[in-house]
Amino acid sequence: MALARCPSIAIDPDFEIRFPLRSPTRLYRQTSDEFFSNENLKELLGATVDLAFVDGMHKAEFALRDILNLETYASRSSVVVVDDVLPEKIEWTTRERHTTAWTGDVYKVIRFLREHRPDLDISVYDIEMKGMALITGFNPGDRTVQKHLARHEVDLAGDRYAYSEIEDLRLAIAPEPADALVDYLADLRTRRRTMRVVPKQDAQTGALYLDLLKRSLLNEIYLDDELRLLYLRDCLAGQDSFDYAVLHNIREARLENLEDLKASRRIGRFPDRNIHRSGFSHTMMGRQRLDSLHACLDAVSAGDVPGDLMECGVWRGGGCILMAGWLRVHGDNQRKLLVADSFEGLPKPTHTQDGKLDLTKEKFPELAVSKEAVRENFAVYGLLDDHKQVFLKGWFRDTLTNAPTLQIALLRLDGDLYESTMDTLQALYDRVSPGGIVIVDDYGALPMCRQAVEDFFAFRGEAVPPLTHVDWTGAFFVKPC
Repeated sequence: MALARCPSIAIDPDFEIRFPLRSPTRLYRQTSDEFFSNENLKELLGATVDLAFVDGMHKAEFALRDILNLETYASRSSVVVVDDVLPEKIEWTTRERHTTAWTGDVYKVIRFLREHRPDLDISVYDIEMKGMALITGFNPGDRTVQKHLARHEVDLAGDRYAYSEIEDLRLAIAPEPADALVDYLADLRTRRRTMRVVPKQDAQTGALYLDLLKRSLLNEIYLDDELRLLYLRDCLAGQDSFDYAVLHNIREARLENLEDLKASRRIGRFPDRNIHRSGFSHTMMGRQRLDSLHACLDAVSAGDVPGDLMECGVWRGGGCILMAGWLRVHGDNQRKLLVADSFEGLPKPTHTQDGKLDLTKEKFPELAVSKEAVRENFAVYGLLDDHKQVFLKGWFRDTLTNAPTLQIALLRLDGDLYESTMDTLQALYDRVSPGGIVIVDDYGALPMCRQAVEDFFAFRGEAVPPLTHVDWTGAFFVKPC
């Protein structure tokens, strides 16, 4: 556990901590059977199991139960390592300990799984005295063994899978030499990525879907109708005179306005820089920042960066909706999506760096979008999923410290104010995985936001990581490894 660099769980009825644990670790002083009876591993980790190590009672039926329980929370790319599967001497295989070195009869579980679960990928390596098995290719929905588990446990405790000669045992287990493990791990890393990659034809379809999703989020598809509504609003406000011919042929009649609207969606800036003309898109980001967000999601996936996706400050939810669509396209069931916002607009400025920048809903009601409205926007796109999405309502200073995530692969900040930006970084930056990406939406547009980023790292005695500027305001950086 001391080697872990990610959220971890350790289970043992009588553990002793001899080395410092450097990652978030939950320790359970109980048997694994008790743990799996009382706890939900996915809720504790916030994701499926990535790697598990089984080294328990030295009895085959106990090892089998642990493997089956882990499979419930695993994915095809998860790896379960099982110890004590390759004894050097037959005397080590007794079910009760009589020798200094002892493996028990755990080796039986390898023969059993190869017989009853041929779909699993099981490799055994001749490491040190006791060997090690690596198992992948899990299917959480498979109940082949569980249907007759009691009978199987009796068989494992008996002689059905036993050997009386060590030569026969090792011949049946068929281990690979220890030095072959290096090549296996390199191949496993490639295969784990492949397990999560969408087939080529689906990838092409997925790319088209995500492009259409971005166009829809920006309302690029219906700019004519948006322009008509803006025209009618100006007429009602006495800023224009109504003409049905203009309404009918809005493109030609208001071509300059249409081009301004297109440009505003491309760069993520309101027409005339007037927030009261926020329009009907579901995001303020603009196409450049949406494309950059998409590229960042691809980068954390390609880099196998562990953790959830999170946005702090979501407005109408467009950025998170793109993340949800991306997760759906890539079949990524391991990451959660956290949607954090007050859903009541921005707080009143209290920090000196924020000065008199008042973005509260009393002054800018357009910025206050309710949680219910954001959820409805997710639902309109068919992307609302309460099993994988967490909506955190409240001011960042009150909610983010206890946000239900242990590890973040991509964190997007869009809090505008110094205080909101600082609150987010203080609560969440240490949970961002090395190699994870932090996006700061207002870095270029709002000096107080940029100052918060600089001050945060200065307080830590660190330099701001190298920034990539996306457009006139957005920027991101990769957390150093």
